Amino acid sequence: MNLTKDLFSLYSESKVIFDGQASQIPSSQLKLQFQDILFNPKYPIGADQFLKSSNNSVSPSASITDSSCMTLHYEDYKGHHKVFSEEDIKTLRRISEILTSRNELADCVQMYVERRKDAVNTVFMRLREKLNVQTVCHFNCLDELSDKINGWMQIAKFCIATIFKLEKCFYEQIFGDLGTSEDTAANGRFVSIVVGAAAELFEFPDSLLASRRLPQRPDILMPFCQELTNLVPQVIVYFDQDVQPAKAICGLATEILLRLKQQMTKILSVTEKHVLRELSTMPFPGGGIHPLTRHIIRHIDLIDLVARPQSSNDRDPPEVVGSHEMDERPISIESHLTRVIEFLLYNLKFKSNFYGQESLGFLFMMNNVNSVSEMIKSSEELGELIGTRLRMKLSEKVELARADYLHTSWGEVCDFLKGKGLKSDLNFDFFPGRSTRAVKKKFRTFNRMFEDILQTQEGWMVPDQQLRMKLLECIMVKLIPAYNQFLEQLSRVHKVKNLNGYITYSVKDLETKVLTMFQSEY
Repeated sequence: MNLTKDLFSLYSESKVIFDGQASQIPSSQLKLQFQDILFNPKYPIGADQFLKSSNNSVSPSASITDSSCMTLHYEDYKGHHKVFSEEDIKTLRRISEILTSRNELADCVQMYVERRKDAVNTVFMRLREKLNVQTVCHFNCLDELSDKINGWMQIAKFCIATIFKLEKCFYEQIFGDLGTSEDTAANGRFVSIVVGAAAELFEFPDSLLASRRLPQRPDILMPFCQELTNLVPQVIVYFDQDVQPAKAICGLATEILLRLKQQMTKILSVTEKHVLRELSTMPFPGGGIHPLTRHIIRHIDLIDLVARPQSSNDRDPPEVVGSHEMDERPISIESHLTRVIEFLLYNLKFKSNFYGQESLGFLFMMNNVNSVSEMIKSSEELGELIGTRLRMKLSEKVELARADYLHTSWGEVCDFLKGKGLKSDLNFDFFPGRSTRAVKKKFRTFNRMFEDILQTQEGWMVPDQQLRMKLLECIMVKLIPAYNQFLEQLSRVHKVKNLNGYITYSVKDLETKVLTMFQSEY
């Protein structure tokens, strides 16, 4: 039914008041009231306001800045997408109930669908223009692609989690359980409001996955995959209708997600193979963090980013329909992360064998394994992904490497200080008559051993400050008591009157020297 402008003007000065005689109001007047509210909601709202709101409330906001540093302003969208007040919803619902009783609801349903569809399509188009996201994905470089994907994800989250949700809520509140199947198509007419925007929305990832230029970059595709994993179940909920457009959208969204997961499975498999097969044997200077370890830390950081919940209200999404139909094994972040770390530990052990000094190999292991362990400790999500066993294994390997370093670097000098230093080359105890020469020899021996360690390890490094301080503390706990015992026994056994005259390094000097170790930088 076409409502003329003249009829609308006749009604524009009046309002329907629902009372006990509501059933007596002419249908034409009810439809004009319906149209008036539909075209003039009380609360106009911009797309940026939805983006600003995490709980889909409609509190005003001036603007929001997206991940690409573009700002969406309220003025860009004012009047293009409007929501209804609670009063509007009640009025529209009451009109729909009355018209249903007269079998005259179809015209209002059609009017509503067309109007809301125009509003949704307008906002979708303006968002695409603002974030420069075309329907088909074209890009000249990876940075441009990354920006386009980020823009698409923002639009997708806004449309699926907010616009589609609101439109479905409005439709069900106004028309739910009303009319004949022809009027409302079992509420399937809601699909007609958003199906155009939804179809265009998924053309972007569809064209990207069909492109031969799809980059094999987990830093670009993993957040994309994670976002789709969160959004597609919502799409399936909204479009769970036994009508062809809804089925087509569900099928397309599910297929895109499965194709992207297959692609990510291949990419992550390549990462695992790279970690296992990177067999360079050139020792890394100073036993610092190897480039392979740095690469894996960045990879783990990316996994942490996509694994971290977006808000405290997030819940696990439902299982994606059709996921069992994948040609290749489905992506498993948990198993992938575990394999990558296990493969890295194996490779680091292999590389540590090529250091000239055994103690430097242990320092290398301690540094690199600790960097991974600390990365895992910094995130509750990562800790849950790899599990308790692997977390303990990382910590144990750091402790073992530190203990091995202490033994190989400082074990001999500490043994000398604790006992062997009080024996002569002929392996018998000293007596007071030989004290002066013996004491000088013992100090010269210790000084040489200590200085050799400092000189040999001058360029060695421990980049993590907390780890470095703990290692230096362990060295002093091992060295200083042994040195004090050494001084006390020399004084007692050899009866030297002026022992300080033979000392090159006081206890304070030893502490100062030790505390300057491992501060080399790349």
